[in-house]
Amino acid sequence: MNPAIKTLTGVPNFPSYISGHSTFSGAAAIILGHIIPEKAGAYMAMAEEAARSRLVGGLHYNQSDCVVGLTVGKNVGNYAVQRATTDGAE
Repeated sequence: MNPAIKTLTGVPNFPSYISGHSTFSGAAAIILGHIIPEKAGAYMAMAEEAARSRLVGGLHYNQSDCVVGLTVGKNVGNYAVQRATTDGAE
């Protein structure tokens, strides 16, 4: 760490915890992509950009926070889609 670097948000806000923004962005991309399949790629690109923004913005300092968050979100989204197709919600 370089103590000369000062940010408005503090360094770091989240010391190597999974990124919540990455998680819910990944889940939303999967669910919305299921509902509107022709936009699935665009939704996932937006989720990946949202995840990356947490690292670039200095809110997370470890890339794996965002990568793992996105992976967990995709898993949650896939579970939600699976559940909706089996319980009649779809």
